[in-house]
Amino acid sequence: MTAALPVDADSFPQEVVTASAEVPVLVDFWAPWCGPCRMLGPILDEVAREYAGRLKVVKVNTDEEPELAQRFQIRGIPAVKLFRDGKVVAEFVGAQPAGAVRAFVKPHLAARGDDPLLQARALQERGAHAEAVAALRAATAAAPDDESLALELARALALSGDPAAAEALVAKLSPALQSDPPVRAVRGLAHFARVAASPDETDAIQSARVAAARALLQGDVQRGLDALLGAMQRNRRYATDQGRKDLVQAFDVAPADHPGVAAARRSLAALLH
Repeated sequence: MTAALPVDADSFPQEVVTASAEVPVLVDFWAPWCGPCRMLGPILDEVAREYAGRLKVVKVNTDEEPELAQRFQIRGIPAVKLFRDGKVVAEFVGAQPAGAVRAFVKPHLAARGDDPLLQARALQERGAHAEAVAALRAATAAAPDDESLALELARALALSGDPAAAEALVAKLSPALQSDPPVRAVRGLAHFARVAASPDETDAIQSARVAAARALLQGDVQRGLDALLGAMQRNRRYATDQGRKDLVQAFDVAPADHPGVAAARRSLAALLH
């Protein structure tokens, strides 16, 4: 019996995007006619059972869900993408042996219940960012080489209103991580933390930027995107310079599957061209 949950376009937002805030979600894009897919499937089922509670594994039949395949630019199968906090953080294409799949998922596994990462995320969900920072500072002091803890501390610092400290911490992460989606998301949060703390009464555009920043920091992505696009539509100079930069940062902060991102990208292209 398969341990991987079949998902479709309707269930994908809940079963993958939302669920990945709690545990990493491994998505197997496959098709019944694909020989390598049939080889990889039992391995993914085994991994799903082995890491139950720390990893979720789902399957998308690309023949039945061409829209999802197109959205995630699936050009060869099996294509496996790992989601965390709504974003693709790692991926591979083609059948892999069990050992390689375990090595692929291991750095991303959800921690156990007493892990400081989970404790810090629970604090942040309640808005207790200062408490999360204190807990993560203690955890990183005990494990200074754990970059996942350092990245979570940077995120907590940005959300607590200390963007400079967040950026400094991110800059110390290994070069290989600098372009990863979670790192870009923290940089985006730091950017908007700085905007949110700036004066908001200088002009209408700055007021809109501050409103957008506060919305994005609170997790209201759509309101943030709408505020930025509204300001860009009112002021072409802002749209072609700082507005474009703000919106790109917002894309980094937003979950990969957020429905407003694709529309905002189209609006950005229309504004610029």
